[in-house]
Amino acid sequence: MNEILTHPSELKSRFDLAGRGPIVVDGATGYLGSHLVAALAASGADIRCLVHKGSKAEDVQVLKNLGAKVFVGELTGNEDQVASAFKDASVAVHLIGSIAPKKGLSHDLLHVVMTDSFIAKAKAGGVGNALMVTALGTRADAPSTYHATKWLAEESLRKSGLNSTILRPSLLIGRQVGRRNSKLVDRLLKVIAEKKAVPLVNGGVNRLQPLFIGDMAMAAVASIDGLIKGKGDGSGGSKDPIELGGNEVLPMRDFVKQLMAVLHVDKPIVSLPYPIAMAAASVCQLIQEVPVLSCDQVKLSMRDNICSDNRIEELLGAKPEPLSSALQVYASK
Repeated sequence: MNEILTHPSELKSRFDLAGRGPIVVDGATGYLGSHLVAALAASGADIRCLVHKGSKAEDVQVLKNLGAKVFVGELTGNEDQVASAFKDASVAVHLIGSIAPKKGLSHDLLHVVMTDSFIAKAKAGGVGNALMVTALGTRADAPSTYHATKWLAEESLRKSGLNSTILRPSLLIGRQVGRRNSKLVDRLLKVIAEKKAVPLVNGGVNRLQPLFIGDMAMAAVASIDGLIKGKGDGSGGSKDPIELGGNEVLPMRDFVKQLMAVLHVDKPIVSLPYPIAMAAASVCQLIQEVPVLSCDQVKLSMRDNICSDNRIEELLGAKPEPLSSALQVYASK
C-alpha cells in the first residue's frame, strides 16, 4: 500500500496547460496535493510545489517523480524559496488544512492564518488567480471548528480581490499515486484490520457522497483551466463555492460494509454513542501526536455530508468513477 500505484504517464487529461504559466501548489505532499500534481503533470503544466521543511522524503520524491519543481519553506515565513515559488505564477493553489491537526497546531493556524499568508504571498508574487479546496459542510455557523475555520478561510479569499474558485468536496477515497489516504479511510482500514468489531459514531447512519481522488484532482485541473481563461469569480467576492461528490449517496455503515467486502473481511458494526465517542476523541487529542480520532470528526459523524448541487460531471465532462471501482485500490492482494 506504500508504492506508487499508477505510473504518471498512464494518467490522461483532456486539458492542455502547457505553456500557460507556472502553477504553484502548497500542501503538495498531502493526499489531495500529490494527486493534483499528478493530474497537472498529465495536463502538461509547469508545476511548482511548496513543501514545508518537515515533509517526508518519500512524499517529496513522489512530486519530483511527477516532474514538479520543489520549493522548501514555510508559508508563514519569509524564505526566498517561498517567494520564488509564487513569483509570476499563473495560478496559486491552496490545499493546506487538516481535520485532525498535529499536537501544537490548530484549525485556526492551519486554515485562517495559513490562508491569509497564502493570499499575501500570491499578491506579492504577482499571482492573479487562486484555487482553494475546503470541504463540504463549510459554513459560518458550523458546529465543528474544522468547518467554521474553513469558512473564515473562504471569506478571506472572497475578500482578497484575487480571481478565485473554491471547491468543496465530500469524502475523498482511492489512490493513484503516492502513499497517502484520507485520514478517515486510514482509520477505518486500521480498525477493520485490528478490531473484532467496527465502532461507528451513532451507528454510521450519516450519509456520505464519496468521490474518487483522481476525479477530484481532475476537477481541480478543470477549475485551474477556467481561472486561466478568466472564468473565476472575476471580482474576488461573489462566486459560490462548487460542491463536488460522487454519484452514489449512502450511509457511513454501508460504505464501511463495501470497504470490508473489498478487503474480504466480515466483522460486525457496533454503534458508538456520541458522548463516548467525544470522550475517546478528547483523550486521543490529549495524548496522541496526530489524533486517530478528533472531536471534530465525531461531530461530523452526526451529520450528512452530501451535495445540494453536485457539479462534478460539469467539471469532468464525464461521470465520476463508481464507488465500487474507486474502492478496489484497497483490495486484499
